[in-house]
Amino acid sequence: MSNTGDQGSTAEADQPVDGAGYGPASPSETDGTAREKSLGVDLCLSHPELILTDAIQSSPDVTVRPEQMVDDGASSFLVIAVAGETLDQFETELERDSTVCDPAVLDWTETSRVYRIEVADSAVRVTPSLVRAGGRVFDMEGTGGQWLVHAQFRSRSALSQFRSECSERDITFRLDRLYWTTGEANAGACGLTADQQVALETAHKEGYFDVPRGISQAELADKLDISPSAMSQRIRRGMDQVIGSELGLSEE
Repeated sequence: MSNTGDQGSTAEADQPVDGAGYGPASPSETDGTAREKSLGVDLCLSHPELILTDAIQSSPDVTVRPEQMVDDGASSFLVIAVAGETLDQFETELERDSTVCDPAVLDWTETSRVYRIEVADSAVRVTPSLVRAGGRVFDMEGTGGQWLVHAQFRSRSALSQFRSECSERDITFRLDRLYWTTGEANAGACGLTADQQVALETAHKEGYFDVPRGISQAELADKLDISPSAMSQRIRRGMDQVIGSELGLSEE
């Protein structure tokens, strides 16, 4: 996905984060009733010292997703799932990335690897600030030197607080999508993230699921301006979510 600077991709994203004109007001902000909705957002964050920035920037086709963070009081360890076509190049740059150290491969296939890494003290982290402001992360994806974040905030002021903290730390903040949710874990159909829903809708419309296929995965990726590996992950994870939701299958 190309970085278009500090501008969002929707009409709502063109408005300031704080102020009465920013998106639809929730019931609690207009008539004092109990809060029934929260704010869903898709963000793009970038900074030279954000975790793994150098590594993911060196391999534009690779996508990185955090799976688990563990802090033992002395060190912070992160488990990441990495997918793409230039994994060897990514691993070489991972060894050089100053934001992490001591990478170890936990699992691997031809097109994906799972690493355990130790987060360097100098690395810039955004999740603590996001949670402190009143948000929670649903999904994060590192690609092309930036982090794409699907999150939820309790209010517009909470989002504004997080954006201010990003500004104070020189973290580039781009708001791509904003909408009120019902407070459920994901606002999309069957619990899909916004990116997954767009990917599946586009794939269906363009005949990707037809026999024979009407479009290749690479062509779909071009239409959405993302890497083939990112398209692959969104389709695979999206289909897994839809099947699990429709069949009532537990994640456990």
